[in-house]
Amino acid sequence: MIVLLVIGLPLLTVAMAGAVFVRVGVSVRHRSLRPLMRAVACFQLALAGFGIAALAFGWGHMTGFSVPDPYAQCNGLAPDREAPRRHLVTRSVFPVSIVCSDTPDGRNGDEQVPGWVNPTVFTAGGVGIAALMATPFAAVLRRRRRPGPRLRRGARTG
Repeated sequence: MIVLLVIGLPLLTVAMAGAVFVRVGVSVRHRSLRPLMRAVACFQLALAGFGIAALAFGWGHMTGFSVPDPYAQCNGLAPDREAPRRHLVTRSVFPVSIVCSDTPDGRNGDEQVPGWVNPTVFTAGGVGIAALMATPFAAVLRRRRRPGPRLRRGARTG
């Protein structure tokens, strides 16, 4: 299961983001939104967004949440005995946050999770949700905009 997440999720994310970039490139080259108005394109964008959000969340999560000892995430797994001991102040799963301090009262605590993690999770997740909700509408819009056979003026049908 872990191998699937560690190898499969990044590969899926890169593949879907690459497919979205190719579709955008084709759309720009043809100067038409038609390649992007497909349900498949919206679904690929949704998968890419969710994949990026999951990878960023996993990166932030691995800054210390998987450590069995809650205080080891501030001091490391093999702390130096002569170094001053740091104290865990707060730990939050969503949004990802780990605050450690040099004093037990929590003053002057510093965030251990990189600052880009939470904005990336929220932005990519929002893009994924929006693209997933737009998927059925893209199929309807594409059907509605499909040009029919052109008739000459005065010609009868049927």
